[in-house]
Amino acid sequence: MSNQSLEATVEPADVQSWIDAIGREPSAAVPLLQAIQGAYGYLPRKAMDLVIANTDVNASQLYGVATFYAQFRLKPVGRHLIKVCHGTACHVLGADRLNTSLNHILGITDEEEDTAANGSYTVEDVACIGCCSLAPVMLIGEEAFPNLSGADAQRSLKKHARKVKEVLPGHEEMQNEAKAKKAAKVQEVRA
Repeated sequence: MSNQSLEATVEPADVQSWIDAIGREPSAAVPLLQAIQGAYGYLPRKAMDLVIANTDVNASQLYGVATFYAQFRLKPVGRHLIKVCHGTACHVLGADRLNTSLNHILGITDEEEDTAANGSYTVEDVACIGCCSLAPVMLIGEEAFPNLSGADAQRSLKKHARKVKEVLPGHEEMQNEAKAKKAAKVQEVRA
């Protein structure tokens, strides 16, 4: 999948304001990265380059911090974030099956990718959600889905997609067909 459509538009003035507020020294690297990711959902290359050019943080330091901490993302995220817990209880009770099922329904086949081709959802593994008694569990946004099997994870994702009017990859044609049938019924009733 090309993430170009998900790429953020970086405003240099915003990045400069964070640098001015947080600082230019190497110890400012983490807070600057947090500000950037807070605004864009990930760390756009352009924003990182602006930090390197306008602070005392060099490229290896900044990218070292960005790749060391799991909280930072170098790739854009989808419109909705799915967090799959891989804490001990969730791992033992089948968190990997949740990932497999979610990746399947989202059409994510490349191990290097975590976002559906249409930009709808990103699947992210997290160390612990804090719901061990509900294992295995995933979050979509802030909503928890507990005690899941792989099939349950897919059903929960479909339910979420309907609720937020999101289209799952591969379902665009089915959704268009359903709209066409609904429009035909409306026309039939009017006639």
